[in-house]
Amino acid sequence: MQQAAPGREFKDTGPIRVRRFSPILVIILIIAALGLSGFAIYKTGWLETPLTKVQDFVSSVRLPQWLPFGNKDTIPPGLLNATVSNITMSGAVVTWQTDEPSTSQVMICESSGGCTWTELDENLVTEHSVNIADLKPSTVYHFTATSTDAASNQGTAEGDFTTSGETIATPLIISSIKLSNITDSSGTVSWTTDKPGTSQITYGTTNTYGSTTTPDQQLTTSHTATLAGLAPATTYHFKVLSQDDSGIETASQDQTFTTTGTLPAASGVGTAIGMAAPDFTLPTLDGNQVGLSELKGKMVMINFWQDVQQSRNELSVIQEAYEKGPRDKLAVLAISWNQTQAITQAVVNSKALTMPILLDNTGEVAAKYKVTQSPVTIFIDSQGIVRYTVYYPSTLKSFTRVESILSSMQ
Repeated sequence: MQQAAPGREFKDTGPIRVRRFSPILVIILIIAALGLSGFAIYKTGWLETPLTKVQDFVSSVRLPQWLPFGNKDTIPPGLLNATVSNITMSGAVVTWQTDEPSTSQVMICESSGGCTWTELDENLVTEHSVNIADLKPSTVYHFTATSTDAASNQGTAEGDFTTSGETIATPLIISSIKLSNITDSSGTVSWTTDKPGTSQITYGTTNTYGSTTTPDQQLTTSHTATLAGLAPATTYHFKVLSQDDSGIETASQDQTFTTTGTLPAASGVGTAIGMAAPDFTLPTLDGNQVGLSELKGKMVMINFWQDVQQSRNELSVIQEAYEKGPRDKLAVLAISWNQTQAITQAVVNSKALTMPILLDNTGEVAAKYKVTQSPVTIFIDSQGIVRYTVYYPSTLKSFTRVESILSSMQ
């Protein structure tokens, strides 16, 4: 036992206490040490490979979309090149692409209101094609193409199109009718059409025809048919017929031609085909006299007319024949019958007629030619034989028909 030094009081302090560090300070020191160690290890590259592998593994893990945590696909499919093709009166095809596999469906709406959906195609694809049916012709539609991916994200694309109109069938057009190779028993007829059709001719010695050629069913725009077994020196009427692929048939206007051969002697005087035309002499507007017998050796067109609309229309065609016809081979006579000279002159002035106008004020010559209504046009050949007549209500509507008749008489 220790004793106090003289003059001092001894005090027992007990065992020596150990100094302790703060726990917080210790933790900080440990973290700092670990951090410095880890930094040193990282800088030396010891952990680069393990960390990379761990990172790759974590990024490759795909968690189910129904889990309340983790990354979810929220991006809708991108729709590209939405177009409409194969448009008809009642249908169309809508096509598009997507940047990821997805479903296909289209909504169709009319501009006047009302929309319908096509059946959903649940196949997940990137190339989409949907047929649209039951549409109305000549109608504007708005479409919405819709695609949904596996994560239920939906993308759309829109556009408009118009269905085609109803097709209206139009008959084909016949033109360029020509005659060739005319003999005493046959003749060839050719014509063209603006679209392919069949070829057939109906023909006979009157405009009621009665005979037809066998139809050529080959569809073409250039047609040829030959008439055989005809009588010599005879005038025939004919029409060409063509039928298109839809069954619509078109017929030309009445045409005529005359076969070659010796013309039999005229069987008396009269207006029937093959008879000698009744002779006459009539005054003209300018005071001259014209007799039919004086014109023998020329073809003669005699037009009986009055101041009625049909006659006035046909006078223009008769005037054109007078202007364009060969003067050395053709004589054109326009006979005003049962009309005053004043009325005749007024029509001549209004129509600017320059052809010979004959006056049959009493109607005597018209009666010889059995004219009861106008217009009537009679074609007489160079021998004075009646070869062709056009009685009202038929009229000469164009100079082309006059040319055809005159051609058949030569």
